[in-house]
Amino acid sequence: MNTPLSLLLERMRAPLIVLISAYAIATVGFTLVPGYDESGEPWTMNFLHAFYVVSYTGSTIGFGEIPAEFSDAQRMWTIVCIYMTVFAWLYAIGSLVTLARDDAFGAALSRRRLRRAIGSIGEPFYLICGYGGSGRILTDNLVRNGRRVVVIDQSRLAIRDLQLRDYWVQVPGLQLDASIPDNLVEAGLRDRWCSGLIALTDSDETNLQIALTGRLFNPQMDVVARAQSEETASNLASFDTDFVIRPAEEFVRRISLAITRPEAYRLYERLTEAGAPKRWDPGSDVAGTWLICGQDDYAHLLAAQLQQSGIDCRLIAEQASEDNWPEGSVVGRSSEGATLEAAGVETAVGLVAAHDSDTENLSTIMTARMINPDLLVIARENHLHNRTLFEEAGTQLASSVSRMVSSAIRPALEAPLVPEFMSGAMQQDDGWLQECLQRIGDRIGEGRLQFWSSRVSDKRTPPIAAAIETGEAITVGMLTRDPHNRSEQLDALVLMIGRDEEAILLPDEDLPLAMGDRILFCGTPRSAELIWAVAVDPDVVHYLRTGQPRLARQPWWRRAAAS
Repeated sequence: MNTPLSLLLERMRAPLIVLISAYAIATVGFTLVPGYDESGEPWTMNFLHAFYVVSYTGSTIGFGEIPAEFSDAQRMWTIVCIYMTVFAWLYAIGSLVTLARDDAFGAALSRRRLRRAIGSIGEPFYLICGYGGSGRILTDNLVRNGRRVVVIDQSRLAIRDLQLRDYWVQVPGLQLDASIPDNLVEAGLRDRWCSGLIALTDSDETNLQIALTGRLFNPQMDVVARAQSEETASNLASFDTDFVIRPAEEFVRRISLAITRPEAYRLYERLTEAGAPKRWDPGSDVAGTWLICGQDDYAHLLAAQLQQSGIDCRLIAEQASEDNWPEGSVVGRSSEGATLEAAGVETAVGLVAAHDSDTENLSTIMTARMINPDLLVIARENHLHNRTLFEEAGTQLASSVSRMVSSAIRPALEAPLVPEFMSGAMQQDDGWLQECLQRIGDRIGEGRLQFWSSRVSDKRTPPIAAAIETGEAITVGMLTRDPHNRSEQLDALVLMIGRDEEAILLPDEDLPLAMGDRILFCGTPRSAELIWAVAVDPDVVHYLRTGQPRLARQPWWRRAAAS
């Protein structure tokens, strides 16, 4: 690996040799060329005087003829030395300027600075490989929630975009090939603070290589990977990748919920998108025929899921599929009016444009809306910069692939219990889903949600564990009360208690905790900090339980920091 010092010595070798040679020749020449002193006696300079004269001559300072007036021969040699040393300096300075502008030298300096920045991170950080749409949104969300991040991407433009982002903390970004294990190690893979590796490149092979490297080099950390194909997803799951996100399956999950179970969709979006405004509000019965336009897995998997849910749907694709081809489906381009009419767009209730091209999706939507203005339209948004176009086209729901991926990953990184809660919540009826949304809104509002988890144990929550072991009742409601004033509730909610093999969703406030309980919270970052006081300070637990404060020997926030 080229270091800044090695590159400097390599590129400046010839200029330094020329400069040193010029000074050596000039110095030796002055010791050999004779001169005359004030009495007319011949004399020659010693090496000290000669080097002194060459030094102020070569640097163009020019103190004059010292220590005595020069002879004509010495003046002639001085002229030679002036041109020789000045040209040597110009050559050396020009080479140095060229080196400073050299891409390789700049990259070496940048990598050295970034390695120092990574080494100075004294808290858990995530290593994100791929700074495309999903990587950028995930980095934004993690940094906004107080997490540290290191980014790797092979694209110079991506790293430049990262450097221009206005983050409150430095986010090191390295322009490296993440499929090479040594590059991941350089980025901090084996650092004791590296708590997660996230592979979000556009290549399944690269993501698979990254996940394998992370699992082999640092088995203790979380590994998250994106997979386009079902085969890659199965391969990743085979060696215990902690979280595998397949965009096509995530798209199908969200869109099928939006069509078949709007309340479940609203909760899912609230938990994953952290309160971002949503336009999906059909306002009427969505039962009827749905047209699914697209050729890849996004369209075919969605059609299969809707059929399984009892929804009448038809595919519009340029090639028919042998495995899943619903009755009434049409072969052709969905952007052509004749193809849409053949599929029955006039009587259809909705259309899903699921092509891998935003241009094709927009063209399909515009044509379909001209034939049936009352059509409910859902679109697959492949590129973030096209969001405005989909809004202007009258799309009721534009599902961005990049946002889907990042919003599914972030909660799972913050708290491993989130996927288990999501799975259980999606199986509940509409009444429970509405209650969950209501409780989140009443307690936290519409702000961004943060997730965290804890366990009742002697190691992680010693004061709570000690109270339970002595027979004292510590309830779920105590965990979310303000440690400064227990009559006030924090902006936090206990979403789930994992007890043995049972998952208790939205537990009652008066449910007593038990040893070994796994607790999933959601709330604001400030409430997360305050809840840690309950976990580490017996005086806070005593106050929340009895309402009687007692003098603490040390403030709870210092104990929290020490833990």
